[in-house]
Amino acid sequence: MRRALLVLLALAVVAVPVAGANFNSTVTVPGTITTEPVSDYLKLFSDAADTSPLTGYADKRNSSPVVKAATGADTGLAVALGGYKNTNNTPIPQVLTLQAPNPLPNGITSITVTGTLVADGPSGKQPLTGYTFSPLGGGAGTASVTLTPGEKVWLDLSASMKGSLFPGNNLLYNPRVRLTVRYTGYSGTFLSYEVPVSIWDGNGVGP
Repeated sequence: MRRALLVLLALAVVAVPVAGANFNSTVTVPGTITTEPVSDYLKLFSDAADTSPLTGYADKRNSSPVVKAATGADTGLAVALGGYKNTNNTPIPQVLTLQAPNPLPNGITSITVTGTLVADGPSGKQPLTGYTFSPLGGGAGTASVTLTPGEKVWLDLSASMKGSLFPGNNLLYNPRVRLTVRYTGYSGTFLSYEVPVSIWDGNGVGP
């Protein structure tokens, strides 16, 4: 009897779901029984992944020949900003684009996107000084943006590697930009991308 009880307890422990890192890119939507990827709600594009005629994506600083800072799309998008040694606060416009899919999931007419700058993990330092979402045709950037199906905006960044925090010792920092999607009826944080960013505190372009 005792052995049977122990077996039942072991099975109960195995059946308990364990939260994982993938929870930052999936969400259970009310009224459904499946999880949905963040790309169903928001698309991310670099120049190479963008099939539209849009031009003007940011270059990787000091690269020669010149290459674009952003590569890939969606969860595979990454940003290599290049060398920013001894720089004051520097705007980096048009790093990547965000677009609301058309159509959005059933019953959703618009999404709101906000950003968070996450510091470099090992050092705790943050070379990124700001972000904004800006219209494709130009205009002031904002800290959050509401997108209707098919609507697209730029993500702009700014960075500084000036002062004693960044002594220019040929170090590569890896902050992140977290982009979080919300919509009417949902205000959680599961629908989010974390875009990895690299920035070089040294001469030249860096890795």
